[in-house]
Amino acid sequence: MKKLFIIIIVALSIQYNVNAQGCVAVRQMGGVTAMCAANSYNLSKGDLQVGVNYRYFHSWRHFVGTEEQKQRETLGNAVNIFSHSVDLNLSYGLTNRLQLNVSIPYVHNERSQTLTLNKDTATKKLTRYGVYAKGLGDVRLGLNYWVTDPAKAHNGNLMIGFGLKLATGSHDTYDDALQKDGTYARAVNDQAIQPGDGGVGFSLEFQGFTNLYKSISGFANGYYLFSPNESNGTFKSAAKTGLAGYNIYASPDQYFIRAGLMTSVLKAKSLTFSLAGRMEGIPAYDIIGGQVAYRRPGYVVAIESGVSYQKGQHSISLFVPYNIVKNRIQSAADKADQNLQNSKISDINKLVHVQGDAAFADYSISLGYAYRIVKKSKAVAHFDPKL
Repeated sequence: MKKLFIIIIVALSIQYNVNAQGCVAVRQMGGVTAMCAANSYNLSKGDLQVGVNYRYFHSWRHFVGTEEQKQRETLGNAVNIFSHSVDLNLSYGLTNRLQLNVSIPYVHNERSQTLTLNKDTATKKLTRYGVYAKGLGDVRLGLNYWVTDPAKAHNGNLMIGFGLKLATGSHDTYDDALQKDGTYARAVNDQAIQPGDGGVGFSLEFQGFTNLYKSISGFANGYYLFSPNESNGTFKSAAKTGLAGYNIYASPDQYFIRAGLMTSVLKAKSLTFSLAGRMEGIPAYDIIGGQVAYRRPGYVVAIESGVSYQKGQHSISLFVPYNIVKNRIQSAADKADQNLQNSKISDINKLVHVQGDAAFADYSISLGYAYRIVKKSKAVAHFDPKL
């Protein structure tokens, strides 16, 4: 039962899925799917785990910094983004401590926005329309390694990893957008709903757990994605005078960290509840690569509740992070525009501050299922009376 409890602990601590938060387009970085091992929390050599995860969010609250732009809702011109994504996750045990992970996402995104048509200029009436983007997202490959031999570490362990994000998702999809004269024309979709960001990146990751007190354990996991590409070549709009390059979409870095507590109930400890804090976002400046491109940087801080149920080789989980802090920080493009405008102002009291806004979701939903295929030679290991 103790090992089964550890299994569920790791199942929850490892299965993390970063959700795009609306206009601040945090890309999918699904982690290892939930583990429902027969007799150990790691994937033993030759074990295969298959999982699928569905995520949804609706963003519509606009923020500049941490200040909500409530007038957008009052005026009816808020941008709404609806995102649905499904990930296929595969994990294979290369050894008892080293495992290979593959995450293949498919996304379907909608961006609903408004426009005042020429015929409605006098009344300022708004017409709402939607554009869509769907398809394969950016595939992720990863290698994870347990620092301590799982056969000897029953009360806690740390996994470190390296990930590679491929540029398999389209970053330049188009759709028919409403024009001011009432017609429709093909236009590039906003960065927020593109299936991919157009850049190849690599990530450093960690995942860990430890038993704290009786049936209560702690866990933590996180990563940082380095994206060396300055931009992906997709033009957002015509360049403003003196701001060439900032009208091209960036392939930005992103980050995620999560930590919390969990406990298991029922006779077989098969039902586990968790509560965690998490933070995810896009920085204004990349660690590697140039900065002359357009992005909406920002972050959210969330309280995440979760529940997981495990039976045999099957595991199902539900996580709902609720965002308590939403912050659209100043971007490199904002800063460049601000400097350009202020260079033409002689009165220090009239200097301007430029900072764009972004729409955020209140919460997201992540529903996952995983099945573990254990080598036949080990299929009866969980009947060992010593467990």
